[in-house]
Amino acid sequence: MNEPSGQTAFSSIATYAIAIALLCAPVLWNGFPLMFDDVGGYLERWPTGTLGQGRSAVYGLLLWISRGSSFVPVVLLQALVTTFVVDRALTLFAPRTPRSPWLLSVVIAAISMTSGVALFVSKILPDAWAAPAVLSLHLLAWYRDRLTRLECIAMAAIIAFAGASHMATFGVLAGLSVLNGIAWLARRKLQLAPTGIVNSTVAVWSGLALLLIVNVVVAGRLSLTPGGEVFLLGRMIEDGTADRTLREECPRADWHLCDFRTELPDYAEAFIFDANSPLQKIGGGNDPRARSEIASIILTSIRRHPIDHLGQAIALTARQFVDVGTGGAMEPLMAQHARWIFTLYAPKMIPAFDAARQQTGSVDVSRWSDWVVVPMSIVAAFALPALAVVLWRAGRRRDALLPAMLFLALLGNAAICGFTIGSSDRYQARLVWLAPLTIGLLMRSSLRREFGREAGFGVTGAGDGGAAASAHAGPSSVAT
Repeated sequence: MNEPSGQTAFSSIATYAIAIALLCAPVLWNGFPLMFDDVGGYLERWPTGTLGQGRSAVYGLLLWISRGSSFVPVVLLQALVTTFVVDRALTLFAPRTPRSPWLLSVVIAAISMTSGVALFVSKILPDAWAAPAVLSLHLLAWYRDRLTRLECIAMAAIIAFAGASHMATFGVLAGLSVLNGIAWLARRKLQLAPTGIVNSTVAVWSGLALLLIVNVVVAGRLSLTPGGEVFLLGRMIEDGTADRTLREECPRADWHLCDFRTELPDYAEAFIFDANSPLQKIGGGNDPRARSEIASIILTSIRRHPIDHLGQAIALTARQFVDVGTGGAMEPLMAQHARWIFTLYAPKMIPAFDAARQQTGSVDVSRWSDWVVVPMSIVAAFALPALAVVLWRAGRRRDALLPAMLFLALLGNAAICGFTIGSSDRYQARLVWLAPLTIGLLMRSSLRREFGREAGFGVTGAGDGGAAASAHAGPSSVAT
C-alpha cells in the first residue's frame, strides 16, 4: 500500500534534508565553510575584471554573489546537487517499489564515512562538482529514456557548470562525450535512448560556451581559463625537465627565461605564484608573449625528448590514479592572499572565518584517510573493469558501461592532472568516491535480480527496462 501523498512528500523532503545535513557536517562542525588557498583567486575575478591562472570566472561569480552569506549558499547548492545525482542513480540502478524512504540518507551517510565527499561539498572549491557532473553525464547519455524532462535539464546544467568551473573537469567530460559518441555506434545492442548522447554532448560543450561568455563579460577576453601551459611548465621545472631543455637551447633571443635559468625555484607553486619568480620577470602568466614563450619551451622539450615525456606521463598518471587521500583536507588556510581578498570584498565574514576550527588549529584526519578512504577507494577503482566485464558477459551491457566509463574517467582525470600539474590527492579524491558507490549500486541491483528469479518475480534492473516507471517518478519516488 502506498503512503498518503502528504506523508510521501514529507518523507521525501526529510530524507533530502538529512542527506544534505550529512554532507554539510564538516561546515557545521567547523562553524564556517572549509577554505582552501585558491578561494581568493576565484573571488577576485569579478571585482578586478581579470582572468586568473586556473581560477574560473564562472565559479568566481558564484562566490561573488554569495559572499554576503559567507558562501553558505554555495555549500548548500553543492550538497543539493550531490544528493540529487546520487538519488537519481539509486532510482535507476536500485529500483524498488515500495522503496525505503531513508535509503538515500543511508547511502549518503555511507559514502560520507568512507570517502572525502562531504569534505569536498563543504569546501569552497569547484572540486565538489566533478563527481556529480561525471555521473550526470552518464545517466543523461545512457538513461535519457528513464529521466523526466526536468531531471534532464538539471543534469545538463550540472554538467555545463562543472565543465565551466574547472578546465580539468571539462577535459574529463569532453573525453567521455567522445567515448559516448563512439559507443553510440552500438546503440541497438545497448538499447540506447537515441537522444541521450546528443543531449549529454550538448551539455558538455555548453559548459565551454558558458565559460567563454562569462570570460568576455568579466574580463573582455574571448579566452579559456588561462594557466594550463604555465602549470605544465611549473611541473617541468619541479622535476628538472625544463632546466634540461633550457641548458640545451639557451641562449635564445626568443626565450627570455634563459636569462633567469639559474633562478628557477624548486617548486612549481613558487614559479607560478611568487611575486619575484622568473615567470613574473618575463611578463607573467597572463602576458601573451610570455605564454607563447612557455608553449615554445614545452613543445621543444617534447620534441627533443618524446620518450622521456611519455614515460613521465605514464608514471605521473599511475601515481595520480592511486593518490586518493584526504588527510590534508582540514588544514588551516595557508595563503595570506586569500584572507587579504576577504578583507577587501567580504570583511563582515572575517570574524567567523578567523574563529573557525580550521583556522584555529589543524584537524588531523590522516588516520581515517589512510585506513578507510585510501584502501576502499583504490580497491573499488581497480575493481571497476572486472565488474564491467562480468556485467557485459552476463548480458547486462548497458549496466556494464557505468563501471567501464567511470574507470576511464578516473584514468583520464589522473592523466590530465598528473601530467599537467603533478600528483595531488585532492585531484583524484574528488572523483574516486563514485567507484564504491557504483559497485554498491550494481551489486544491489544484481542481488535484487537474483532474488527476483528465485522468488519467481519478474524483477528487472536498470539495464532491462523495468525501472522506467520508478525513474520517471522524480525525486519524490524516494519514499514511494
